[in-house]
Order: sequence, then C-alpha cells, then structure tokens
Amino acid sequence: MTYPIAFIIVAISVLVSIYVSFYFRKHTRTSSSFFVAGGEIPWKINGMAMFGDYCSAASFLGVAGAIAIMGIDGWWLALGFFATWMAVLFLVAGPLKNAGKFTVADVIGTRFGQDKNIRTISMIITLVLSALYLVPQIVGAGHLFRLLLGWQYHTTVIVSGILITVLVVLGGMKGTTFNQAIQGVVLLGAMLLLLIAASVMFFKGNPFGIIKAAKEIVPPVVAAKQAPDLVKNAGSAHEAIKTVRAALAGAPSGLTPGVGLRDFWNHLSLILGLFFGVLGLPHILIRFYTVKSAKAAQRSIEFTIWGLAIFYTAVLFVGLAIMYILYPDLVTLVATGKKGIATNMAVPMLGQKLGGELFLGLIAAGALAAMLSTCTGLLITATTSIAHDLYASILRPDSTDEERVSFAKKAVFVLSAISLLLAIWLKNQNVGMLVGMSFGIAASTFAPALVLTVWWKRLTKQGIIAGMWVGLAVSLLFTFARFFKLKTLFGLPVLVNPALYSIPIALIVFILVSMATKEKGKVEEFMAIAHCKK
Repeated sequence: MTYPIAFIIVAISVLVSIYVSFYFRKHTRTSSSFFVAGGEIPWKINGMAMFGDYCSAASFLGVAGAIAIMGIDGWWLALGFFATWMAVLFLVAGPLKNAGKFTVADVIGTRFGQDKNIRTISMIITLVLSALYLVPQIVGAGHLFRLLLGWQYHTTVIVSGILITVLVVLGGMKGTTFNQAIQGVVLLGAMLLLLIAASVMFFKGNPFGIIKAAKEIVPPVVAAKQAPDLVKNAGSAHEAIKTVRAALAGAPSGLTPGVGLRDFWNHLSLILGLFFGVLGLPHILIRFYTVKSAKAAQRSIEFTIWGLAIFYTAVLFVGLAIMYILYPDLVTLVATGKKGIATNMAVPMLGQKLGGELFLGLIAAGALAAMLSTCTGLLITATTSIAHDLYASILRPDSTDEERVSFAKKAVFVLSAISLLLAIWLKNQNVGMLVGMSFGIAASTFAPALVLTVWWKRLTKQGIIAGMWVGLAVSLLFTFARFFKLKTLFGLPVLVNPALYSIPIALIVFILVSMATKEKGKVEEFMAIAHCKK
C-alpha cells in the first residue's frame, strides 16, 4: 500500500457512508420511500444534499485541475455549473414539485396524460444522462484509488462500482440524501482547507497573492507545447515559472481568457450546454420531490446556491494555486501526454505537497465524497425512472409496490455495470469535460421539454415527443463524434460541447411540430397545478 495513513482516512469515510445507508435501510420498503424518501426530507438537509450531489468529481477534481493547467478558461466550467441555478430556481423548481411525483415523465404526463411514448423517451434520456454522468465520477475515483493504493485502474473502477451499488441498494433515497449532505460538508471543508493551507504556506496568508502570481505564469498547456524542456533543470516551481516567462515573454498568463478552448464557437457551445444543462439533469430534478412543498424546494435551491458560490470561488483560487505550486510537475505531465492525469489528480497532488499523507487523505476523502454523492444520486434517479416509467407504467402496471422496489434494486446492478465499462473506455478523458458534454445532452432534451411544458400553452404532445427524440439524437451524435476524435460531422466542425447544434435544432422541432399539431393536453388544469403557490 502506497499511502497507509491516507487510505485509513478514506476507509473511515467509506465506512461512515455504509453505516448511514445501513441505518436507513428500513426506508426502502415502499416505492415512495425508496425513490423520493416519502417527501419527508427537511429543506436544509435537501439543500446540502443537492450541493453534495452537484459538486461532483468533475467540480472537485476536474474544474480545479482544468484551471491549474490552462488558467482562467478552466473556470468556464464552474461558471456554467453555477449560473444556471438561478434559472432552476425561478423557472422550474416550484412547478416541478407541484406537478410531479417521482420522475420528469410525471410532470409531462400530468399535462399530456400517461402516454407510453413520453414515458419511453423520458426513461431513455434519463438512462443516457445518468450513465454518461456516472462515468466521470468513476474515472475520478479510479485515478484516486490508483494513486492511494497502487492498484490497477480496472481494479479501482470495479471497487468503486461495487461501493456505490451497495450504498444505493441499502439506503434508498433517504440514505442517499443524508450521505450526500454529509459528503457535501466534507468536500466543501476539504476545498477550503486546501485554500487556507496554500495561502499560508506559499502566499504569506494572503489568498489574493494567488491572483497576483497567476498574472505572471505561462499556463502549463502553453509551456508544454512551446518550452517543455525549460522546467527540467529549474530548482523550484518559482524558478521554473520565471524561466518560462522569460523565454515566452508574449505568452498568455493564467488569467488570460482563450487559452483552453479553440475559438469563439467552442466557447459559446460550452456556455450554452452548461447554462441550460442543469434545467434538464434528472438527478437534480428528482430532489424537488424529496421535500414537502414547492416552497421547500425553492428554499433548498437557495441554500444550495450559497454553498456553490463559496465552493466555486475557492475552486478558482485553489486551481491557480496549484498552477503555481506544482508548475514543473504539471508542465512535464502535459508535455509527456498525461494531460488527463495532470487535470484529474492535480488536487490530490496539491494535498500531498501541502500536508503529506494526512492532507492527501483528507483531500482524497473529499474527492471520494464528491464521487459517492453524485454516483448514488444518479443511480437512484436512473433506477427510479426504470422502475416507475418503464416497469410500473408500461410493462407491469398491475405490479405491487414490493415488486417495483425489487425491480429498481436489480436495475442498479445493470446500470453500474454499463457505467464501469464506459469508465474503462474513457479513462484518459478530463472528468470535467465529460460532465460538460452530459450537460449539453440535458440542455437539448429535458431542459427545453420541461420549460416549454411548464410555460408554453401551445406545446403539443407530438411536439414534445419529437423534440426530445431529435435533441437526444443530435446531441449524442456530436458527443460521440468528439469521443472518437472526429474533426467534422455532416460538414460541421465537432465542438467541445454539442449544445450549439443540438439546442437550436431541438427547439425548432419542438416549436414547428407543436404548431402543426393540436394535442395541447390539459393546459389550464396543468398550469393551475404547476404554478400554485404552496
């Protein structure tokens, strides 16, 4: 074992998570308690759980790592992750709680009836999003355990998959929620600990000194291309930074925009995907059903927004601090083709640099908390959709409550296995960028479907079905085109996120098909329910 002290700290955090899930095992006997905790979660706990759920490995590892190697451009991910919560708060939180029960399909079905086509496409989108969002969490956990234990990547991925499966099957939504709340506190504390320690040890206790230092640093991705050999003989990170800056006087700094993405269209596509994506992420939306009222759902989001504001501010400072403190290591990793490791492992590497095994263990526990929190939320959301939208509504509408819960628990194992295979395939991808692409798919499917259902009276059943199918197809095509490193598709350049193509195309289909058809559903009745103040 490479780091026994760090492993003990991580093991303790895992045992706590298992205990919490085991404690709430009695709350998994009915579909309502297993899927949404019976709607009994206090809004403060729900808000912290949403924070823990949302601040995934992509945020804890990927965003800080992206900032560390490319500078301020890496923060686009964080800004997109954060900004859209305002839209969630004002556009969909209350209506979704009022009009839904377990899944996104429930909300749409309240207006258009329990249509099998709506259930089917909603379930497929939920499964696609959950699987693709699970992958970067498992990738991050795999690299983390590999660092701590020296195990093979495949072994660590399998262990991670088994752990999240056990947590969901044992605790259901109630166990998942309390675990997410605890894990949210852990990961926020870990990020703040890094910021304080880095400020004290390298910047005389002044965190704004990090910003000042970043103005002089040539980002590692630039240095790795233009002057990779200059850092090899440097006596310290500060000396390496000065040497590279002297050789590349006109190069951008850590605060220069435009380093990480190729051009304006890539920037725009990424921003669109991130901003609208949260409106369509099923593992976030399901949390509105775990509280008692629409008002409680909105208060939960307000609580989450404050937590995210603190967290992502700390992430910016920590990412730039990593760039300064670990500069030679980052340049060397990027120059030798290990950009994924540089990005995903930058935060644990900083923890080890600042406080040895003790800090490495605490940071690893924070990263693991982020991964477990998001993975368990995703798994229970996906299995809820399978059991409720497919099994209970289409395949076995006469099934008992016990049979539905049993089916959901079995589905956890299948989805975990699929996600593990994808994590092995995509192990060298930046976890933050993988999540960003999932946001693009959500922004092209559930986001417009829900906003239009809740706010546009002219929307029709045919329009919503066609729009979701087209949005899913286009976003998936451009997502996998990027995975396969294609430069163009259908004569269009493959961008860093599919949103620039898939959102407009999906919206056009939603609108045109709706204008050409007439089944608007129970419009007035639905609007009265959705927009009821309670």
